[in-house]
Amino acid sequence: MRVGARRVIEPSGIEAPVDLAAVSAEPAAQASPARALRRFPPPALQVRPFRWYWLAQWPVLLGVWMQMVALGYLVYRQTHSSTAVGVAAAAQGLPAVLLSLAGGVAADRVPRRRILLVTQSVLGTSAATLAVLAATGHATFAAIVVVAAVFGSADAVDLPTRQALVADLVDRELIVSAVALGTVVMSATRIAGPSLAGVLIAWTGPAACFATLALAYTVPLAVLALVIPDLPPAPRRAGSTALGEIGRALSTAARDRLVRPVLICVAVISFLGVSYMPYLPVLAATRLHGGSTVLGILYSTGGIGGLVGGVALASLGRTASRRPLLLGGAVLYACGLFTVSHTGALAVALPALVLITLGFLAMNTSLTTWIQADTDPAMRGRLLGIYTMLLAGLQPLGTLTYGLLAHVVPLFDAIGIGGLIVGAVGVLTAGSPAMRGASGVAPAVAAVDDPG
Repeated sequence: MRVGARRVIEPSGIEAPVDLAAVSAEPAAQASPARALRRFPPPALQVRPFRWYWLAQWPVLLGVWMQMVALGYLVYRQTHSSTAVGVAAAAQGLPAVLLSLAGGVAADRVPRRRILLVTQSVLGTSAATLAVLAATGHATFAAIVVVAAVFGSADAVDLPTRQALVADLVDRELIVSAVALGTVVMSATRIAGPSLAGVLIAWTGPAACFATLALAYTVPLAVLALVIPDLPPAPRRAGSTALGEIGRALSTAARDRLVRPVLICVAVISFLGVSYMPYLPVLAATRLHGGSTVLGILYSTGGIGGLVGGVALASLGRTASRRPLLLGGAVLYACGLFTVSHTGALAVALPALVLITLGFLAMNTSLTTWIQADTDPAMRGRLLGIYTMLLAGLQPLGTLTYGLLAHVVPLFDAIGIGGLIVGAVGVLTAGSPAMRGASGVAPAVAAVDDPG
C-alpha cells in the first residue's frame, strides 16, 4: 500500500486501501454543504459494519433512558427519600469517573469487539437482575445500589471502547458523520425513552423497563458476534504494564500540543457548560413560572435540537471541517446559555435551548473527532477514557459550584457567565496553532508524543 493510502472497512465488510489524496481532490461542487445535506443515507451509514452497529444502538439507548426513569422511580417508591435516589444514581455514575481510564487501557490492549461482547453481556444481565428483583418484590435499596454499581462499572469500560471502535469501522474522514449519527440516536431516544418508561411504569410497573433493556442488549450482542470484524489492537510497547500505559496517556494529555487543548476545552464544557442542566427545574419554576409540563417541554426541546443537528452533521460527511464546527458551536452555546439564564419567557427559552444543544453537539463532535482521528491508534482508547472521565466527572462538580455561588450571586447570572467562558475557551481552542494544523478534511495522522 503506497503512502497516502490507508485501510478502511468497505461496505462489504472487507478491508481495502483508500487513496486519501484522491478523496481530498474531490471537486468543490461535490464538497458543498448544501449538496452533502441532500445525501441520504449519511456517508457513514454506507459502511456495512458501522450501519449494523449504529442500528443496534437504538433499542439499547431507548432502554437506557427507560431504565434511568425506572431506577429513580423504584428507589423512591422503596425509600421515599430523595437522598436515596441520589445515592443510587451516584452508584451507577461514579464508576464512569473512576474506571473510564482503566476501560481505555483495556480498549488499547484487547480487541474491542471482544471487550464489548463481555461488557454488554454484563450490562444486559444487570438489567435482567433489576427486572427480576422488581418483579418479585425483592428490590431492596442495598440490592439496587449493588446492581447499579455493577452496571456503571461495566458501562465505564464499555463507553470508551465503543467510541474507539467507531474509528475502526469507518474511514477517518467519516468520523464526524459517525459521531453525529451517535448523537442522533441519543437525542431521539432521549425524547421517546422517558415517555415510554412512564407509560410502562403506569401500566405494569418498573420491572418492564428493566426487562426491555435486558432484551435490547441481545441486538448489539448479535451484531458484534455476526457482523463486526475482530480487528487486533494497535501494536504497543513490549513489556508495558497497565499502570505504565495509564501514566503515558496522562503525560500525553498534559504535554501533547493537540490533545491538551482538546481536553482542556472538554473540561471547561463539562464544568461550566452542561452542569446547568440540573437547574432546569429551578428555571421552570422561578423564571418561567411553570410546573412539570413546562419542565418536560424544556427537556424535550433539547432532545429535538440534538436530533435535528445530528442529522445535519451526519449528512455532511467528508465536507465537515472540525475547526468551523468548534468555532460555530462555541458561539451558539455561549449565546444560548446566556439567553436562557436571562430570560423569563418560554418563547425565548425554547429556541435558546435549541442553540445550546446545537452548540454542544458541534463542539463535542469536533473535539471527539480530533481524538479519534488525529491520535496514535495505540493510545486512542486511553485518551477517550480521559475524555469520558472529564465529561462525566466534572459536571457534578460544576453543578455543585453553581449551587455554592448562588449564595453570593444570582444563580442564573453565574450560569450565564459560565456560558460565556465556555464560548471563549471554544473560540480560543479553535484558533490555537495545533488545531489549525490538524483541522483539514484529510490531514496525515498526527503521531502522539510518547514520553515514556
